[in-house]
Amino acid sequence: MKSKGTLTFALLCAVALGLGILSYFGIGAQQHLGIGNISLGLDLRGGVTILYEADIPNPSAEDMNDANNLLRRRLDERNYTEATTGREGQRQIRVNIPGVEDPERAVAEIGRTALLTFRNEAGEILLTGAEVARARTQVDAGQTGAGRIVVGLDFTAEGARNFEQATRENLGRPILIYMDDHMISAPTVQSVITGGSAQIDGGMMGFTREEADDLSNTINAGALPFGLTVVSMNSIGAQLGADALETSIIAGIIGLVLMIVSLLIVYKISGLAASIALITYAFLMLIVISGFGITLTLPGMAGIILSIGMALDANVIIFERIREEIATGRTLRSALKVGFKRAFPAVLDCNITTLMAAGALFWQGTGPIQGFAITLGLGIIISMFSALVLTRILIESLVGMGLKNPKWFGAPVPSEEENQKPAFQLKVIEWRKRYLIISGVILLAGVGSMLFNFSQGRGLFNLDVEFSGGTSFQIDMGQPFVNADIAAIVYQITGQPSPQVQSIGGDNQAMIRMHSIDGETRTALMDAIIARWPHLTSEAFTYADVSPTVSADMQRAAVWAVIVACVLMLIYITYRFKDVRMGASTVMTLLHDALMTIAVFAILRIPLNYAFIAVLLTIMGYSINATIVIFDRLRENKGRMRVDSATLVNISVSQTLRRSILTSATTLLMVISLFILGVPTIRDFALPIMIGLLFGTYSSVFLSGSFWYMLGKSSNEVADKKITKKASVSI
Repeated sequence: MKSKGTLTFALLCAVALGLGILSYFGIGAQQHLGIGNISLGLDLRGGVTILYEADIPNPSAEDMNDANNLLRRRLDERNYTEATTGREGQRQIRVNIPGVEDPERAVAEIGRTALLTFRNEAGEILLTGAEVARARTQVDAGQTGAGRIVVGLDFTAEGARNFEQATRENLGRPILIYMDDHMISAPTVQSVITGGSAQIDGGMMGFTREEADDLSNTINAGALPFGLTVVSMNSIGAQLGADALETSIIAGIIGLVLMIVSLLIVYKISGLAASIALITYAFLMLIVISGFGITLTLPGMAGIILSIGMALDANVIIFERIREEIATGRTLRSALKVGFKRAFPAVLDCNITTLMAAGALFWQGTGPIQGFAITLGLGIIISMFSALVLTRILIESLVGMGLKNPKWFGAPVPSEEENQKPAFQLKVIEWRKRYLIISGVILLAGVGSMLFNFSQGRGLFNLDVEFSGGTSFQIDMGQPFVNADIAAIVYQITGQPSPQVQSIGGDNQAMIRMHSIDGETRTALMDAIIARWPHLTSEAFTYADVSPTVSADMQRAAVWAVIVACVLMLIYITYRFKDVRMGASTVMTLLHDALMTIAVFAILRIPLNYAFIAVLLTIMGYSINATIVIFDRLRENKGRMRVDSATLVNISVSQTLRRSILTSATTLLMVISLFILGVPTIRDFALPIMIGLLFGTYSSVFLSGSFWYMLGKSSNEVADKKITKKASVSI
């Protein structure tokens, strides 16, 4: 048995090592393995992302696909081979171009409405794409070219007349078809074409269906009845992107190491098994991201790091259950089996509710937020496998190797009596008014901060351009600077008298916010700042320009994501616990956390941007995990303890207190490393999560049980009287 356990443990360690090597090659050595490199988002490598919108209200899906294909071809023609395009919603197309040196030129080149022209040999324009009603791929049914793939053309009424005249004047000669200045076809006119239809046969070589589809799409794109307007643009300097990638990786590694050390100190042998499982989990995440071609963004990396905290949470829930089963006198093997079994419902519920939050993010989010939702969702799924499968196999292997002393599997085990009724019991119900007053004071401070700043003309919140519209710059100055010097340059170039200029991330990063400016003015402003500080280059600049329409859409998406997540969680918790009070108490706890997060953003004037929705739902996800663990224990104790409702809540919270503290503390280690080492963008993400984790733990421990108690106070009193009556009868 001992040799079998040793072999299993060694095999799993070898697998973990192999996954580490595989993930390394997945990141940086595609030539060795065929799983592909991890694709880095623009915020990690630099580049420009542009959101185009059709200038008509209801374009057809076919027209939008044609526009997307046109932008893709233009990117290829200009050697932007790593660029990506994709539709968003009904009217928008997002274009990402990594490594672009001149964003303004790139936007001007690819965003113009396509000009399709038909010309004679002398280069004179005979008619334009506006006179083509539709182009389509079809099979020639004629006698000479039957069965060949051709491109059919249908002209407008005016186009039919002009095309008939063009073919009559160029009989026996080619008509050249151009898209912008690029010739895409040159069919020879065989006869005068009447009736408003024609076809392009591809010459002697003919068309493949793919070539015909491409040509018809190109012609249709050239004949689009709408233009594309830039409604949002974000340029990230390569220097800032590289710094973000490096610091995020270092922060992630340090945070993971701190987590592992904490596990080893508290849980010893169990902690060793969980540490190996966590490392394997991290490698698996990298392999999955690489294998499925997922673009890794800065919020996506934060999603990975936070999902590591989810994996840790599952392990802590399991280990605490094992300790309690040992306290009842079970053998170690029996305690392991029962501990995993009893921990499973809480682990499952925690992960499903967090998946709901990730789903709401993906549904309402765009770009980087969807990347965060994808990595968080994948991380949750893999973390369940890590905690419930890998950790269990590793622990059982270690036991099989002869490590059977219960003291090696955690802190000193309480007696069964202490486990049933902990010697230290929090006064959750007795002091509930005090806890609510604390939350009320913080909420009032947030409201006061909002009103004060509004009276000073600064707005209720510190809205970033994603939520307010306008143009923002982030500049890596590389040395201390004076805000007023930059503000003076902004005023000189733009004429805007009161731009917001502030230092972020220390003394060497500048943030500028102003009303929207055009591309020419943006370039002039960058040139003026470089002239004042000659050591700067364009790579030190990151800027964003967002239209008011897009910013309003993002605010609406944030509200809907929170509402949808809360409704789904309410339904799920009510169903799982068969208790409407628990579902309602959970939503009240989540609402408390949302209000506390908003208050923190208002008091600290943290920029309210696209990351806000990710921060908010991440905090709510962690909070609901702790609440579920408490309610799971409350439900269990309710069936086996003859105590009044207040004592029931106090005991249940006290029994799960170690789990709440350990999970929050170790996850905080990860987030703190992000805050200390991360770039300003990551710090704006990490700071509210740190504060939110504290509030989430606070609300779960001190308020969730209180809400449950208060919602059923009358029914609790009836139940308590019955318990008291039975107790007196038994005496």
